[in-house]
Amino acid sequence: MKNSSNNFITLRKMGGFYQCFDDDSYILYYLFNYKITNKRCGFPHSSLSKVINNLESKKISYKIIDEKTDDNTKDFKKLNNYNHYLKLGIDKYNLDTKKKSLEDKIREMPFTKIEKLYKMIEDYVSE
Repeated sequence: MKNSSNNFITLRKMGGFYQCFDDDSYILYYLFNYKITNKRCGFPHSSLSKVINNLESKKISYKIIDEKTDDNTKDFKKLNNYNHYLKLGIDKYNLDTKKKSLEDKIREMPFTKIEKLYKMIEDYVSE
């Protein structure tokens, strides 16, 4: 996890997509449910305005790296919420990963065990 108070989401234009890497991916995962693959995520060029508007409304500093623009950076300085949304993103990613693993295990269970599990869950949430 980055520790600097001047953290930026860096969006790199690659063909018809923008991509971000490492910690930045968790923030976009949290905000947009973009899939993370190999510590990176991306979105089509047509979604850039939506992403930028959302980052700005949440006061998350960003930098766009594009061969056609010199420097497209928005720095919220001390108001930057990068670390806050990074924590939310990591927490959401970890919880979703555990949930998917559990769903995969349940799919492989015999029907009778699924019924017992369902009953246990039902009893637990009814307490």
